[in-house]
Formats: sequence, structure tokens, C-alpha cells
Amino acid sequence: MTPHRGHTAGSTGFARRSGHRLAAAAASLVLAATLLTACSAARTDLGTTDESCYLALPTAAKAVGGHGHLEGVRKYSVSGLKTVAPRLYSRYAQDLPKGKSVCLAAYTGHFSESEVMKPVGRSSGTLAIAVVTWPNKDLLATLILTKTPVRFRHIF
Repeated sequence: MTPHRGHTAGSTGFARRSGHRLAAAAASLVLAATLLTACSAARTDLGTTDESCYLALPTAAKAVGGHGHLEGVRKYSVSGLKTVAPRLYSRYAQDLPKGKSVCLAAYTGHFSESEVMKPVGRSSGTLAIAVVTWPNKDLLATLILTKTPVRFRHIF
């Protein structure tokens, strides 16, 4: 086979290797972009873009005894609890300064009052919501419920 005009027999191997390197580099960039997108989507899927409540997750996980599956995290001002959890608000509002916030971390699974710390609500249920003060990260209560009073996940 004769080489094409302007190419020598040795130059086609170099061009082929360069093409493979370019394709490998492009595939690596696509993979990196996909991983970065997946990481940011995972945080959004958990229910909040407020990263400060993620620092409360160790306290929340300890409150539910490491059981269950994390459904999401929400941050509320103490006065904001009045609309989403009026009984919780009336029970704890006097203990918290008005400027404070709480992080609600929801876990699904099977929970009983003997398995969680500072239980409130039902004696057993399929949902546990750890209520953690912010910024102190102290456990206020662990609600045991059968359904969630707020939406923890984004629906796309």
C-alpha cells in the first residue's frame, strides 16, 4: 500500500497514537464532568442546598442509632417550625432563642422509642426525624412518625 500524498509511511502511526490520546483525554473529561454532576445532584436530592445542616448529620445519625436511610435535611428558623410542626414548636419554642435555627434530618426505616435518643411522638414508626439545634448541633428531640410533615426530597 502506498502512503497518501504528503504522508510518509512512518507518520501514520504517530497520527493514530495522537488520535487515541485525544480520544482518551476527551473520555476522561466526560467522565469527570459526569462525576461532578452526580455529586452536586446527590446534595440537591437530599433536600437542601444549605450546607450548614450537613454538619449536623453526625448528631442526627447518632440520635437514630445509626439505623435507617437518610431521606433528607431541612433547615428552619424556630418561628418557621410553627407552620410545619406546630406541636414541636409549642413544646420547644420557649427553650430556644428566636434567632436560632433547627435542622431536621429525616430517616426512613423502623424505629421505636427505645432505639432513638430523646424520643417524641409515637412509640414506633417508619420515620424518625432528628431535630438538631443550629449552630450548636445539640439534639433537641427525635420525632417518631408514620408520615413526614414536610417534603425532604426534591422531585425532578
